[in-house]
Amino acid sequence: MTYHIRPYVNANGSTPPPFNFINYGAAVLLVFIRYSIIGIGYHFASEGIKRERKLRLIEKEKHEAEYAFLRAQINPHFLNNTLNFFFAKSLPLSQELADGIMTLSKIMRYSLEMDKDDRMTLIDEEIEHIKNVIKINQLRFNNKLQIDFNVNGNTDHVRLIPLILITIVENILKHGDCIDKLHPVKITLNINEIDHNIHLITWNKKKNGPKELSSGIGMENIKKRLANHYNKGVALNINETEIDYSLELTLPYNKVTDHQEKPSSFDNLGFLEHFKIPQIKPQPYTS
Repeated sequence: MTYHIRPYVNANGSTPPPFNFINYGAAVLLVFIRYSIIGIGYHFASEGIKRERKLRLIEKEKHEAEYAFLRAQINPHFLNNTLNFFFAKSLPLSQELADGIMTLSKIMRYSLEMDKDDRMTLIDEEIEHIKNVIKINQLRFNNKLQIDFNVNGNTDHVRLIPLILITIVENILKHGDCIDKLHPVKITLNINEIDHNIHLITWNKKKNGPKELSSGIGMENIKKRLANHYNKGVALNINETEIDYSLELTLPYNKVTDHQEKPSSFDNLGFLEHFKIPQIKPQPYTS
């Protein structure tokens, strides 16, 4: 371009020197090396800045996780001590109030002790937790809830991942019409020892009027946890209409021997022994 077009663009310019491929190639190579060094330097500088920002973000998230862990260690302890205090104060005044505080203490203790990722729990503890949740809601609604909760089969030493069944029950309590005497909520839990399956069947009539806002996190969480933990043998079927909502969940279960069985999380409610009263064993409400 320089040697062949320039004479036509600037006719009065000086005559270009004779074209020398070696000299011209060397000049172009020097320019290429110069800008390549600049480009490579800019690339590594940019990557270094990005990496530094990422490390700072990771460090920040680490500190936030540590603070959250510390808060999680402090808050349950504070909550448990507060509930114990309320239980002690309410016992001489109202047995119903004391029972409610006791039930809430059991619910909070079980929920806080469960590791949602890896830990397996005895299904008896999960059933006890469901009964406690139903009982605390019965107290809230003055024993008007119509819930038929049945367990069939041998539950001894049966284990499953925790907080699956209770999430489904809580979903019913939140969105279902639980006070209709003609259409009570049906919750049936079957333990099949032949196929080693847990089969949960629920049915409830939907609430009339404005619906509660829901993020759907509960059911999505159940699906993800089931997919992550169980490779096969899991079936979740949901049938929803404008009037009612039904669910069927089937999942395999594991068993533990007597020496492997861990103690119940409810056995260490030490403050009960101080008052010399028996532990409360709530039963499901039946219409």
